[in-house]
Amino acid sequence: MSRYSFSPKLDPNRERRRRLALGAAAFAVLLVVGIALFVIGIRALTGGGAAPAPTKAPFVPVVTILAPGGETQQEMPPAPAEPAAQPPDAPGAGASTMDPRGALPGLPDFVCPNPRPAPAEFGYGIQSNWPVGDIGQFNTIMAEQLKLNWTKAQVRWVDYEPEDGQIFDFKWQLLDAFTADANKKGLNILFGIIDAPAWTRSINEPGLLGPPDDFQQAARFFAKVAARYKGCVQAIEVWNEMNLDREWTIPSRQIDAADYVRFLQTVVPAIRAVDPNIVIVMGALSPTGSTNPGKWMDDFEYMDRFVDAGGLQYVDCVGVHLNGYNMPPDKAWDEGYNDPTASFRGPFDNPNHSWSFKSTLFGYYEKTKKQMCVTEFGWASMENLMTRGDPPQPLNPPAPPGFEFALDNTEQEQADWIVQGFQIMRDSGFVRFGIVFNLDYIIKVGGEPNQENVSPYSILNHQGMPRPAFYAIQNMPRP
Repeated sequence: MSRYSFSPKLDPNRERRRRLALGAAAFAVLLVVGIALFVIGIRALTGGGAAPAPTKAPFVPVVTILAPGGETQQEMPPAPAEPAAQPPDAPGAGASTMDPRGALPGLPDFVCPNPRPAPAEFGYGIQSNWPVGDIGQFNTIMAEQLKLNWTKAQVRWVDYEPEDGQIFDFKWQLLDAFTADANKKGLNILFGIIDAPAWTRSINEPGLLGPPDDFQQAARFFAKVAARYKGCVQAIEVWNEMNLDREWTIPSRQIDAADYVRFLQTVVPAIRAVDPNIVIVMGALSPTGSTNPGKWMDDFEYMDRFVDAGGLQYVDCVGVHLNGYNMPPDKAWDEGYNDPTASFRGPFDNPNHSWSFKSTLFGYYEKTKKQMCVTEFGWASMENLMTRGDPPQPLNPPAPPGFEFALDNTEQEQADWIVQGFQIMRDSGFVRFGIVFNLDYIIKVGGEPNQENVSPYSILNHQGMPRPAFYAIQNMPRP
Protein backbone atom coordinates (compact mmCIF):
# COMPACT_ATOMS: atom_id res chain seq x y z
CA MET A 1 0.00 0.00 0.00
CA SER A 2 1.18 3.47 -0.75
CA ARG A 3 2.18 5.59 2.19
CA TYR A 4 0.97 9.05 1.34
CA SER A 5 1.64 11.03 4.53
CA PHE A 6 4.46 12.92 2.87
CA SER A 7 5.56 15.42 5.47
CA PRO A 8 6.94 14.43 8.89
CA LYS A 9 5.34 17.52 10.31
CA LEU A 10 2.05 15.77 9.58
CA ASP A 11 2.80 12.80 11.87
CA PRO A 12 5.12 10.44 9.97
CA ASN A 13 4.22 7.32 11.99
CA ARG A 14 0.46 7.42 11.54
CA GLU A 15 0.41 5.56 8.20
CA ARG A 16 2.60 2.74 9.55
CA ARG A 17 0.26 2.24 12.51
CA ARG A 18 -2.70 2.30 10.15
CA ARG A 19 -1.24 -0.32 7.87
CA LEU A 20 -0.38 -2.68 10.74
CA ALA A 21 -3.89 -2.36 12.13
CA LEU A 22 -5.43 -2.98 8.72
CA GLY A 23 -3.33 -6.08 8.20
CA ALA A 24 -4.39 -7.56 11.52
CA ALA A 25 -8.06 -6.84 10.84
CA ALA A 26 -7.92 -8.27 7.33
CA PHE A 27 -6.28 -11.49 8.48
CA ALA A 28 -9.00 -11.96 11.09
CA VAL A 29 -11.90 -11.85 8.64
CA LEU A 30 -10.58 -14.02 5.79
CA LEU A 31 -12.52 -17.25 5.15
CA VAL A 32 -10.58 -20.37 4.15
CA VAL A 33 -13.08 -21.21 1.44
CA GLY A 34 -12.62 -17.72 -0.01
CA ILE A 35 -8.88 -18.29 -0.37
CA ALA A 36 -9.44 -21.58 -2.15
CA LEU A 37 -11.91 -20.11 -4.64
CA PHE A 38 -9.78 -17.06 -5.31
CA VAL A 39 -6.61 -19.10 -5.85
CA ILE A 40 -8.47 -21.27 -8.36
CA GLY A 41 -9.47 -18.11 -10.24
CA ILE A 42 -5.93 -16.78 -10.18
CA ARG A 43 -4.51 -20.00 -11.60
CA ALA A 44 -7.05 -19.79 -14.40
CA LEU A 45 -6.16 -16.16 -15.14
CA THR A 46 -2.39 -16.63 -15.18
CA GLY A 47 -2.72 -19.79 -17.22
CA GLY A 48 -4.63 -17.97 -19.97
CA GLY A 49 -8.11 -19.03 -18.85
CA ALA A 50 -11.06 -16.98 -17.66
CA ALA A 51 -10.71 -14.16 -15.16
CA PRO A 52 -11.07 -15.16 -11.50
CA ALA A 53 -14.53 -15.09 -10.01
CA PRO A 54 -14.83 -12.17 -7.58
CA THR A 55 -14.90 -12.99 -3.91
CA LYS A 56 -17.34 -10.99 -1.86
CA ALA A 57 -16.90 -9.21 1.43
CA PRO A 58 -20.24 -9.12 3.25
CA PHE A 59 -19.91 -5.53 4.49
CA VAL A 60 -19.52 -3.86 1.05
CA PRO A 61 -22.57 -3.80 -1.27
CA VAL A 62 -22.39 -4.17 -5.04
CA VAL A 63 -22.44 -0.67 -6.47
CA THR A 64 -22.94 0.75 -9.93
CA ILE A 65 -20.93 3.49 -11.62
CA LEU A 66 -23.20 6.02 -13.25
CA ALA A 67 -22.36 8.40 -16.04
CA PRO A 68 -23.04 12.10 -15.34
CA GLY A 69 -26.44 11.80 -17.02
CA GLY A 70 -27.43 8.85 -14.87
CA GLU A 71 -27.02 5.95 -17.30
CA THR A 72 -25.38 2.79 -16.01
CA GLN A 73 -21.77 2.32 -17.08
CA GLN A 74 -20.49 -0.69 -15.19
CA GLU A 75 -21.18 -2.69 -12.09
CA MET A 76 -18.37 -2.93 -9.56
CA PRO A 77 -18.28 -6.03 -7.35
CA PRO A 78 -17.26 -5.70 -3.72
CA ALA A 79 -13.68 -6.21 -2.68
CA PRO A 80 -12.41 -9.42 -1.09
CA ALA A 81 -10.69 -9.27 2.26
CA GLU A 82 -6.88 -9.38 2.46
CA PRO A 83 -5.73 -13.02 2.34
CA ALA A 84 -4.53 -14.66 5.53
CA ALA A 85 -0.81 -15.25 5.98
CA GLN A 86 0.57 -18.64 5.02
CA PRO A 87 1.84 -20.75 7.93
CA PRO A 88 5.64 -21.02 8.30
CA ASP A 89 5.68 -24.67 7.23
CA ALA A 90 3.61 -24.10 4.07
CA PRO A 91 4.86 -25.31 0.68
CA GLY A 92 7.19 -23.04 -1.23
CA ALA A 93 10.20 -22.95 1.07
CA GLY A 94 13.56 -22.01 -0.35
CA ALA A 95 13.41 -18.24 -0.94
CA SER A 96 17.15 -17.81 -0.44
CA THR A 97 17.90 -20.32 -3.22
CA MET A 98 15.25 -19.33 -5.77
CA ASP A 99 16.19 -19.65 -9.42
CA PRO A 100 17.67 -16.32 -10.60
CA ARG A 101 15.71 -16.52 -13.86
CA GLY A 102 12.44 -15.87 -12.04
CA ALA A 103 11.23 -19.41 -11.32
CA LEU A 104 9.53 -20.06 -8.00
CA PRO A 105 9.51 -23.52 -6.41
CA GLY A 106 6.06 -25.05 -6.42
CA LEU A 107 4.54 -22.42 -8.72
CA PRO A 108 4.16 -22.39 -12.50
CA ASP A 109 6.44 -20.10 -14.45
CA PHE A 110 4.96 -16.70 -15.25
CA VAL A 111 4.43 -16.04 -18.95
CA CYS A 112 3.87 -12.41 -19.96
CA PRO A 113 0.89 -12.24 -22.36
CA ASN A 114 2.14 -9.23 -24.37
CA PRO A 115 5.76 -8.27 -23.63
CA ARG A 116 6.63 -4.67 -24.49
CA PRO A 117 9.02 -1.90 -23.44
CA ALA A 118 7.94 1.32 -21.77
CA PRO A 119 6.38 3.75 -24.26
CA ALA A 120 8.26 6.90 -25.18
CA GLU A 121 5.26 9.25 -25.00
CA PHE A 122 4.00 10.85 -21.78
CA GLY A 123 2.03 8.38 -19.69
CA TYR A 124 -1.19 8.83 -17.70
CA GLY A 125 -1.66 6.53 -14.72
CA ILE A 126 -3.38 5.84 -11.41
CA GLN A 127 -2.81 3.51 -8.47
CA SER A 128 -5.47 1.13 -7.19
CA ASN A 129 -5.48 -0.91 -4.02
CA TRP A 130 -5.06 -4.04 -6.13
CA PRO A 131 -4.04 -6.57 -3.41
CA VAL A 132 -7.49 -6.43 -1.80
CA GLY A 133 -9.62 -5.49 -4.79
CA ASP A 134 -11.14 -7.28 -7.74
CA ILE A 135 -8.11 -7.34 -10.02
CA GLY A 136 -9.86 -7.71 -13.36
CA GLN A 137 -12.59 -5.21 -12.59
CA PHE A 138 -10.36 -2.39 -11.44
CA ASN A 139 -7.81 -2.89 -14.21
CA THR A 140 -10.73 -2.60 -16.63
CA ILE A 141 -11.85 0.65 -15.03
CA MET A 142 -8.35 2.10 -15.27
CA ALA A 143 -7.70 1.00 -18.86
CA GLU A 144 -11.13 1.26 -20.49
CA GLN A 145 -13.19 3.80 -18.54
CA LEU A 146 -10.45 6.18 -17.42
CA LYS A 147 -8.42 5.51 -20.60
CA LEU A 148 -5.12 5.42 -18.72
CA ASN A 149 -2.01 3.55 -19.81
CA TRP A 150 0.04 3.26 -16.57
CA THR A 151 -0.61 1.81 -13.15
CA LYS A 152 1.50 1.26 -10.05
CA ALA A 153 1.77 -1.75 -7.78
CA GLN A 154 3.66 -1.47 -4.51
CA VAL A 155 5.48 -4.71 -3.75
CA ARG A 156 6.35 -5.20 -0.08
CA TRP A 157 9.26 -7.60 -0.05
CA VAL A 158 8.36 -8.79 3.45
CA ASP A 159 5.05 -10.14 2.11
CA TYR A 160 6.77 -12.38 -0.45
CA GLU A 161 9.66 -13.73 1.64
CA PRO A 162 8.44 -13.45 5.23
CA GLU A 163 11.10 -15.87 6.53
CA ASP A 164 14.51 -16.94 5.31
CA GLY A 165 14.00 -19.85 2.92
CA GLN A 166 10.23 -19.35 2.68
CA ILE A 167 8.08 -17.81 -0.03
CA PHE A 168 4.45 -16.86 0.39
CA ASP A 169 2.80 -18.69 -2.53
CA PHE A 170 -0.48 -16.79 -2.42
CA LYS A 171 1.16 -13.36 -2.63
CA TRP A 172 3.14 -14.42 -5.69
CA GLN A 173 0.00 -15.86 -7.30
CA LEU A 174 -1.84 -12.63 -6.62
CA LEU A 175 0.98 -10.58 -8.16
CA ASP A 176 1.06 -12.93 -11.15
CA ALA A 177 -2.67 -12.39 -11.68
CA PHE A 178 -2.48 -8.61 -11.37
CA THR A 179 0.49 -8.34 -13.71
CA ALA A 180 -0.94 -10.62 -16.41
CA ASP A 181 -4.35 -8.95 -16.35
CA ALA A 182 -2.98 -5.39 -16.42
CA ASN A 183 -0.67 -6.30 -19.28
CA LYS A 184 -3.50 -7.86 -21.31
CA LYS A 185 -5.52 -4.68 -20.92
CA GLY A 186 -2.75 -2.46 -22.22
CA LEU A 187 -1.56 -1.01 -18.92
CA ASN A 188 2.13 -0.33 -18.42
CA ILE A 189 3.19 -1.30 -14.91
CA LEU A 190 5.43 0.40 -12.36
CA PHE A 191 6.53 -1.80 -9.45
CA GLY A 192 7.61 0.07 -6.33
CA ILE A 193 9.62 -2.39 -4.21
CA ILE A 194 9.96 -1.63 -0.49
CA ASP A 195 10.20 -3.09 3.04
CA ALA A 196 12.91 -5.71 3.55
CA PRO A 197 11.79 -8.61 5.77
CA ALA A 198 12.94 -8.72 9.39
CA TRP A 199 15.25 -11.68 8.82
CA THR A 200 17.44 -9.48 6.60
CA ARG A 201 17.74 -6.64 9.13
CA SER A 202 19.43 -6.14 12.49
CA ILE A 203 17.10 -3.25 13.37
CA ASN A 204 13.50 -4.34 13.78
CA GLU A 205 11.67 -1.67 15.74
CA PRO A 206 8.03 -0.66 15.32
CA GLY A 207 7.61 2.01 12.66
CA LEU A 208 11.19 1.75 11.37
CA LEU A 209 11.58 -0.13 8.11
CA GLY A 210 14.33 -0.08 5.55
CA PRO A 211 16.69 -2.05 3.34
CA PRO A 212 18.50 -5.24 4.36
CA ASP A 213 21.82 -4.96 6.15
CA ASP A 214 23.40 -6.81 3.23
CA PHE A 215 22.45 -4.95 0.06
CA GLN A 216 23.18 -8.11 -1.94
CA GLN A 217 20.01 -9.61 -0.48
CA ALA A 218 18.06 -6.77 -2.04
CA ALA A 219 19.84 -7.26 -5.36
CA ARG A 220 18.74 -10.91 -5.34
CA PHE A 221 15.08 -10.04 -4.69
CA PHE A 222 14.91 -7.15 -7.17
CA ALA A 223 16.48 -9.36 -9.84
CA LYS A 224 13.99 -12.12 -9.02
CA VAL A 225 11.04 -9.79 -9.56
CA ALA A 226 12.52 -8.23 -12.70
CA ALA A 227 13.25 -11.65 -14.22
CA ARG A 228 9.85 -13.15 -13.44
CA TYR A 229 7.90 -10.24 -14.92
CA LYS A 230 10.24 -9.28 -17.74
CA GLY A 231 8.31 -7.61 -20.55
CA CYS A 232 5.19 -7.11 -18.42
CA VAL A 233 6.67 -4.61 -15.94
CA GLN A 234 8.00 -1.52 -17.67
CA ALA A 235 9.53 0.28 -14.67
CA ILE A 236 10.80 -0.43 -11.15
CA GLU A 237 10.96 2.23 -8.45
CA VAL A 238 13.88 1.32 -6.20
CA TRP A 239 12.56 1.95 -2.68
CA ASN A 240 10.43 4.80 -1.34
CA GLU A 241 10.95 8.06 0.59
CA MET A 242 14.49 7.30 1.71
CA ASN A 243 14.72 10.69 3.44
CA LEU A 244 12.45 9.40 6.25
CA ASP A 245 13.59 7.08 9.03
CA ARG A 246 10.33 5.11 8.85
CA GLU A 247 11.33 4.04 5.33
CA TRP A 248 15.15 3.95 5.56
CA THR A 249 16.56 2.90 8.92
CA ILE A 250 19.97 1.24 8.59
CA PRO A 251 22.49 0.17 11.28
CA SER A 252 24.20 3.60 11.25
CA ARG A 253 20.82 5.22 11.98
CA GLN A 254 21.76 7.99 9.57
CA ILE A 255 19.76 9.33 6.66
CA ASP A 256 22.40 9.81 4.00
CA ALA A 257 21.91 9.92 0.25
CA ALA A 258 25.34 8.34 -0.19
CA ASP A 259 24.04 5.15 1.47
CA TYR A 260 21.16 5.03 -0.99
CA VAL A 261 23.60 5.50 -3.88
CA ARG A 262 25.57 2.49 -2.59
CA PHE A 263 22.28 0.60 -2.52
CA LEU A 264 21.69 1.48 -6.17
CA GLN A 265 25.24 0.45 -7.04
CA THR A 266 24.41 -3.03 -5.76
CA VAL A 267 20.81 -3.43 -6.89
CA VAL A 268 20.64 -1.76 -10.30
CA PRO A 269 23.25 -3.97 -12.07
CA ALA A 270 21.34 -7.04 -10.89
CA ILE A 271 18.10 -5.68 -12.39
CA ARG A 272 19.73 -4.69 -15.67
CA ALA A 273 21.39 -8.11 -15.99
CA VAL A 274 17.97 -9.76 -16.31
CA ASP A 275 16.06 -6.93 -18.03
CA PRO A 276 18.20 -4.27 -19.71
CA ASN A 277 15.12 -2.48 -21.09
CA ILE A 278 13.30 -1.82 -17.82
CA VAL A 279 13.13 1.80 -16.61
CA ILE A 280 14.96 2.25 -13.29
CA VAL A 281 13.29 4.93 -11.15
CA MET A 282 14.97 6.57 -8.17
CA GLY A 283 12.80 6.08 -5.09
CA ALA A 284 10.65 9.19 -4.70
CA LEU A 285 11.46 11.41 -1.74
CA SER A 286 8.98 12.76 0.76
CA PRO A 287 8.69 16.54 0.19
CA THR A 288 9.45 17.38 3.80
CA GLY A 289 10.79 20.91 3.52
CA SER A 290 12.79 20.56 6.74
CA THR A 291 15.46 18.44 8.43
CA ASN A 292 15.47 16.63 11.77
CA PRO A 293 18.79 14.72 11.94
CA GLY A 294 18.27 10.97 12.09
CA LYS A 295 14.51 11.35 11.56
CA TRP A 296 14.07 13.04 8.21
CA MET A 297 15.95 15.24 5.76
CA ASP A 298 14.78 18.13 3.62
CA ASP A 299 14.12 16.65 0.18
CA PHE A 300 15.99 19.43 -1.66
CA GLU A 301 19.05 18.87 0.53
CA TYR A 302 18.80 15.09 0.02
CA MET A 303 18.55 15.55 -3.74
CA ASP A 304 21.68 17.72 -3.76
CA ARG A 305 23.57 15.03 -1.85
CA PHE A 306 22.23 12.33 -4.14
CA VAL A 307 23.54 14.20 -7.18
CA ASP A 308 26.91 14.88 -5.51
CA ALA A 309 27.28 11.16 -4.65
CA GLY A 310 26.85 10.19 -8.31
CA GLY A 311 23.40 8.69 -7.97
CA LEU A 312 22.04 9.95 -11.28
CA GLN A 313 24.18 7.54 -13.30
CA TYR A 314 22.31 4.55 -11.85
CA VAL A 315 18.74 5.66 -12.65
CA ASP A 316 16.81 6.43 -15.81
CA CYS A 317 14.26 8.59 -14.06
CA VAL A 318 14.00 10.60 -10.83
CA GLY A 319 11.00 9.50 -8.77
CA VAL A 320 8.73 12.28 -7.51
CA HIS A 321 5.92 12.46 -4.96
CA LEU A 322 3.70 15.54 -5.25
CA ASN A 323 1.17 16.20 -2.52
CA GLY A 324 -0.86 19.23 -3.57
CA TYR A 325 -2.01 20.13 -0.03
CA ASN A 326 -4.42 23.08 -0.55
CA MET A 327 -2.56 24.84 -3.34
CA PRO A 328 -3.25 24.69 -7.11
CA PRO A 329 -0.58 22.94 -9.17
CA ASP A 330 0.45 26.08 -11.08
CA LYS A 331 1.41 28.11 -8.00
CA ALA A 332 5.01 28.27 -6.80
CA TRP A 333 5.70 28.54 -3.09
CA ASP A 334 7.41 31.94 -3.41
CA GLU A 335 5.14 33.83 -5.81
CA GLY A 336 2.86 35.24 -3.14
CA TYR A 337 -0.20 33.06 -3.69
CA ASN A 338 -2.61 33.22 -0.76
CA ASP A 339 -6.06 31.73 -0.22
CA PRO A 340 -7.69 33.87 2.48
CA THR A 341 -10.53 31.36 2.86
CA ALA A 342 -8.20 28.45 3.71
CA SER A 343 -8.40 27.16 7.26
CA PHE A 344 -5.11 25.28 6.90
CA ARG A 345 -2.53 28.07 6.79
CA GLY A 346 0.76 26.19 6.37
CA PRO A 347 1.46 27.13 2.74
CA PHE A 348 0.51 30.77 3.34
CA ASP A 349 1.87 31.53 6.80
CA ASN A 350 4.94 29.28 6.53
CA PRO A 351 5.82 29.26 2.82
CA ASN A 352 8.18 26.50 1.73
CA HIS A 353 8.88 24.61 -1.49
CA SER A 354 7.41 21.41 -0.04
CA TRP A 355 3.85 22.80 -0.11
CA SER A 356 3.93 23.38 -3.87
CA PHE A 357 3.42 20.83 -6.67
CA LYS A 358 5.09 23.20 -9.13
CA SER A 359 8.06 24.11 -6.93
CA THR A 360 8.83 20.51 -6.02
CA LEU A 361 8.63 19.23 -9.59
CA PHE A 362 10.63 22.00 -11.22
CA GLY A 363 13.01 22.24 -8.26
CA TYR A 364 14.02 18.59 -8.67
CA TYR A 365 14.54 19.08 -12.37
CA GLU A 366 16.78 22.10 -11.84
CA LYS A 367 18.93 20.05 -9.48
CA THR A 368 19.16 16.93 -11.65
CA LYS A 369 18.44 17.86 -15.29
CA LYS A 370 17.08 14.33 -15.44
CA GLN A 371 13.80 12.87 -16.64
CA MET A 372 11.13 12.78 -13.90
CA CYS A 373 8.72 9.93 -13.10
CA VAL A 374 5.89 11.15 -10.88
CA THR A 375 4.98 7.98 -9.02
CA GLU A 376 2.31 9.58 -6.80
CA PHE A 377 0.42 12.86 -7.00
CA GLY A 378 -3.00 14.08 -5.98
CA TRP A 379 -5.17 16.36 -3.88
CA ALA A 380 -7.24 15.33 -0.88
CA SER A 381 -10.84 16.46 -0.43
CA MET A 382 -13.25 15.58 2.37
CA GLU A 383 -16.25 17.02 0.55
CA ASN A 384 -19.21 14.64 0.25
CA LEU A 385 -17.49 11.81 2.09
CA MET A 386 -19.33 10.14 4.95
CA THR A 387 -18.42 7.74 7.70
CA ARG A 388 -19.77 4.20 7.69
CA GLY A 389 -22.76 3.26 9.76
CA ASP A 390 -26.40 2.23 9.55
CA PRO A 391 -27.57 4.71 8.53
CA PRO A 392 -24.34 6.40 7.32
CA GLN A 393 -23.28 9.45 9.24
CA PRO A 394 -23.61 12.98 7.81
CA LEU A 395 -21.51 14.13 4.89
CA ASN A 396 -18.19 15.96 5.25
CA PRO A 397 -16.68 14.35 8.38
CA PRO A 398 -13.57 15.83 10.00
CA ALA A 399 -10.29 15.25 8.20
CA PRO A 400 -7.78 12.66 9.40
CA PRO A 401 -5.40 14.22 11.95
CA GLY A 402 -2.57 15.95 10.15
CA PHE A 403 -4.57 16.18 6.91
CA GLU A 404 -6.72 19.17 7.76
CA PHE A 405 -5.84 20.76 4.43
CA ALA A 406 -8.28 18.28 2.85
CA LEU A 407 -11.14 20.33 4.33
CA ASP A 408 -10.16 23.33 2.19
CA ASN A 409 -10.34 21.47 -1.13
CA THR A 410 -13.67 20.94 -2.86
CA GLU A 411 -14.28 17.87 -4.98
CA GLN A 412 -14.29 20.10 -8.05
CA GLU A 413 -10.92 21.57 -7.11
CA GLN A 414 -9.57 18.04 -6.67
CA ALA A 415 -10.81 17.24 -10.17
CA ASP A 416 -9.57 20.43 -11.82
CA TRP A 417 -6.14 20.30 -10.16
CA ILE A 418 -5.49 16.65 -11.11
CA VAL A 419 -6.20 17.46 -14.76
CA GLN A 420 -4.10 20.63 -14.56
CA GLY A 421 -1.31 18.65 -12.90
CA PHE A 422 -1.30 16.18 -15.78
CA GLN A 423 -1.13 19.08 -18.25
CA ILE A 424 1.79 20.71 -16.45
CA MET A 425 3.73 17.45 -16.33
CA ARG A 426 3.04 16.64 -19.97
CA ASP A 427 3.91 20.15 -21.17
CA SER A 428 7.12 20.26 -19.13
CA GLY A 429 8.86 17.97 -21.58
CA PHE A 430 10.83 16.24 -18.81
CA VAL A 431 8.18 14.11 -17.09
CA ARG A 432 7.84 10.54 -18.40
CA PHE A 433 4.61 9.63 -16.62
CA GLY A 434 2.35 10.75 -13.78
CA ILE A 435 0.42 8.40 -11.52
CA VAL A 436 -2.55 9.67 -9.52
CA PHE A 437 -2.95 8.50 -5.96
CA ASN A 438 -5.54 6.97 -5.81
CA LEU A 439 -8.51 5.24 -7.42
CA ASP A 440 -10.25 3.28 -4.66
CA TYR A 441 -8.41 3.13 -1.34
CA ILE A 442 -11.43 4.61 0.46
CA ILE A 443 -13.43 1.47 -0.39
CA LYS A 444 -10.78 -1.08 0.47
CA VAL A 445 -9.03 0.23 3.57
CA GLY A 446 -11.87 -0.84 5.84
CA GLY A 447 -11.78 2.28 8.00
CA GLU A 448 -13.49 5.64 8.17
CA PRO A 449 -12.66 8.55 5.84
CA ASN A 450 -11.79 10.72 8.83
CA GLN A 451 -9.36 8.10 10.17
CA GLU A 452 -7.66 6.92 6.99
CA ASN A 453 -5.33 9.48 5.46
CA VAL A 454 -5.46 7.74 2.06
CA SER A 455 -9.24 8.03 1.78
CA PRO A 456 -9.67 11.72 0.85
CA TYR A 457 -7.37 11.24 -2.16
CA SER A 458 -9.61 8.56 -3.72
CA ILE A 459 -11.49 9.46 -6.90
CA LEU A 460 -14.22 6.96 -6.03
CA ASN A 461 -16.26 7.65 -2.92
CA HIS A 462 -17.00 5.36 0.04
CA GLN A 463 -19.78 3.64 -1.95
CA GLY A 464 -17.62 3.08 -5.03
CA MET A 465 -19.34 5.86 -6.97
CA PRO A 466 -17.28 8.28 -9.08
CA ARG A 467 -16.31 11.63 -7.65
CA PRO A 468 -15.89 14.59 -10.03
CA ALA A 469 -12.18 13.75 -10.46
CA PHE A 470 -13.16 10.41 -12.03
CA TYR A 471 -15.07 12.10 -14.82
CA ALA A 472 -12.44 14.84 -15.16
CA ILE A 473 -9.73 12.24 -15.82
CA GLN A 474 -12.02 10.31 -18.12
CA ASN A 475 -12.71 13.38 -20.27
CA MET A 476 -9.45 15.31 -20.11
CA PRO A 477 -7.74 16.15 -23.41
CA ARG A 478 -4.75 13.99 -24.35
CA PRO A 479 -2.70 15.09 -27.36
